[in-house]
Amino acid sequence: MQHFRAARSAVLGCAMLGSLLAAGCGGGSNAVNDAAISNASAQTDGVARAAAYTVDTTELIQNGLFKDGLNGWKVEDAALVPSELRSNSQALNIGWKTTQTFAPTALIAGRSYTLFVRARNDRAGGTTTLSMRFKRPQYSEVFRTYSATITASTYQDYRIEFTAPAYTAMADMVITTNGARAIVDGVSMKMRSAIPMTEPIANSIGSYVPAGYTLAFNDEFNGNTLNRNKWFTRYIYAGGTQDKLNDEKQRYRDNGNHVVANGVLSLVANKVSSTDPDGINYESGMIRSDWTSRYGYYEARVKMPGGVGVWPAFWLNSDVGTDGRLGWPPEIDIFEFVNNGVEDKLNMLHSNVVNQTGTASALTYTDAAFNTSWSDYVAPFNFNEGWHTVGAQWDPTSVTVYVDGLKIYTRSYQWNYNDGTLAGPAHILLNFAVGGSWAGRHGIDDAAFPQALQIDWVRAYTKN
Repeated sequence: MQHFRAARSAVLGCAMLGSLLAAGCGGGSNAVNDAAISNASAQTDGVARAAAYTVDTTELIQNGLFKDGLNGWKVEDAALVPSELRSNSQALNIGWKTTQTFAPTALIAGRSYTLFVRARNDRAGGTTTLSMRFKRPQYSEVFRTYSATITASTYQDYRIEFTAPAYTAMADMVITTNGARAIVDGVSMKMRSAIPMTEPIANSIGSYVPAGYTLAFNDEFNGNTLNRNKWFTRYIYAGGTQDKLNDEKQRYRDNGNHVVANGVLSLVANKVSSTDPDGINYESGMIRSDWTSRYGYYEARVKMPGGVGVWPAFWLNSDVGTDGRLGWPPEIDIFEFVNNGVEDKLNMLHSNVVNQTGTASALTYTDAAFNTSWSDYVAPFNFNEGWHTVGAQWDPTSVTVYVDGLKIYTRSYQWNYNDGTLAGPAHILLNFAVGGSWAGRHGIDDAAFPQALQIDWVRAYTKN
């Protein structure tokens, strides 16, 4: 999905705080701004497992009631003030930022946690951001951020629920203000029971799961908003903010680009300009799973867009591993649907893997309709005219891809970095790119916008 695609183009052209703050809770509402970010799998080695562990209720925030002054806190334009909620106690008045950094062994990969903060802004109209962040050693780059926004000028309880990723040695909690000062009266973080990453499956129409697999992650896209507890909407790179790859002509945004209705997520692409000098005239949507694993069976039921110049994809990319490393390759492109109207058409689905440099992936089975030169499956139908399920069965030595239950190929594959070492666990991506030298080779049909990649569900299974 990343650079491999360009290669073809070149060839073609108060709950938990109750005990903590029981004394003098006072004038605050008990409303909770729940920014729950979750992951149910224990990932001590990057492989999803059924979550089962004994909850350790040790308090992980140092000096969360400021009894020891500012011990444990790094403050930038912040000062202690008398608490308005607890007699003879202190709170923290923040004008810009305060940070608490956790010890390298404080958090355990695959365990779930709840971070509570009781706080208010000192005036209406201000916004304060509460963030739980995980960094990796190279450049101390952030690779996971779980956030909640404090907007009220009366005391509220704010909560972030999350599961620690594979690498936990560099983690901190940050409170940053904007437009107002914030008064924080207490902070607490403790381990909790595992946050589930599965939900009920109403029906299995279009599902083709092999025997011997158990559901580990899914989203059925019920409700009316994207479940931000399960998905990010940018790539993991650039601190989790990267909004494009390759030479695409869209940027990923959250301007109505993730529409959930009637049990379907629509990643909506719009033309928003005609004058960008680089042709970046489109906004679109993407999702990246917080959940990570290695190996299993992955499938999505989708309906493709149809305009010339579209480039939606369903793929697996490596996440940060237990050693804090983030690298590429590996990558598994379960599908890339490219319609440039000439070489790549509505009845074709591209599927392949990206190997470490100097290694090859050998095809051991191909359906007669699979073009081995271009790694395209040529279907007897157009993918934009109905719903179709694309799945990948992935193990340590091979990848097998299916379309509507039909096996289209099996190929050898190892999930390694370029140096031959095992890569970090994979996250799931579905995105709707527009244009570029592959999809936009023969132009972009602007009359087709807005259009969407429609996703009925996404499911991932681990082998029993």
